[in-house]
Amino acid sequence: MHALATNPEQYESLKANPGLARVAFDESLRVVSPVQQIFRVASTDVEIEGFIIPKGSRVLLSFQSANHDPRRWENPTKFDLNRDASGHLAFGMGMHQCVGQHAARLQSACLLEVMLRRVATVELAGPVEYSHNNVLRGWGKVPLRFTLA
Repeated sequence: MHALATNPEQYESLKANPGLARVAFDESLRVVSPVQQIFRVASTDVEIEGFIIPKGSRVLLSFQSANHDPRRWENPTKFDLNRDASGHLAFGMGMHQCVGQHAARLQSACLLEVMLRRVATVELAGPVEYSHNNVLRGWGKVPLRFTLA
C-alpha cells in the first residue's frame, strides 16, 4: 500500500491493468524487503571476485542490498510495475526460500484486484513510522487515505 500511495502513476497503471497485481506485490517486496539480512555459515571455502571466504566463517547476507543491486535492477530504488521483479530475494532463495510465498502472492493479488474496483486513489495521510529491528523491516504505522471509486 505504501508503494502505491507514494507512486500514484503506478496505481493508475495497476488500475488500467489489474493483471499486474502479483507484479505489484513482488515489486513492493523487492523495493522494501521485510527481511533485511540473515547470517549463514560458509560450509566450504568460497571465492568471490578474488576474495576467499573461509569455511566456517559467519556471512551476513543482505537481501535489501541484493534487491537494490544496480547490476541487476535498473533504477533499483524506483517502484516500477514495468519491471520483471522475479528473482528478488525477499522470500529467500533455494532451500531456504519461504514455503508460504505462493499463498502470500495469491492473497495479495486477490486483495489488490478487489481494491482496484473499489478504490480510486490511495494516499499517505500522515508520516510513516517503521518498527525498529536490526533484521526485519516492519511498518509501525502507515496512515493511508482511500478515496472510493
